Amino acid sequence: MPKPRETLLVKESTRRSMMANRSSGTSIEISLRRALWAAGIRGYRKNVAKLPGTPDLVFGRQKVAVFVHGCYWHRCPKCRKDAAFKTNEAFWRSKLDENVQRDARNQARLLALGYENLVLWECELKKSIDECVDRVRECLLNRSQT
Repeated sequence: MPKPRETLLVKESTRRSMMANRSSGTSIEISLRRALWAAGIRGYRKNVAKLPGTPDLVFGRQKVAVFVHGCYWHRCPKCRKDAAFKTNEAFWRSKLDENVQRDARNQARLLALGYENLVLWECELKKSIDECVDRVRECLLNRSQT
């Protein structure tokens, strides 16, 4: 259960900024899809709401679910973009921890359904999108062979 906010007052600029954060169709997702298309990797569906966690890309035939996680919102273990919260620290820490727990639950549910989970982090995609495309290709090949 989320912890209550320390204060209910939120600056209008903060509210607008948070509302502008997209959950799908982000620039990093679009760049991944373009790179997959350029590499000849097709046959995926976007944001399949019927699956736990609404994976960003789903290769149904191979049963591969690809998640493109933002480093801040999903607490990347590689770059650890931990913000120093200026206000409502208890609320935001709780919120981000809940995101990580929800991700783990959804991935466990997908595994139970027979899906392979592939998480691509924002920092990985920015560093080398080609390596991420190779990871997707390798995962698909491995699933096709089994």
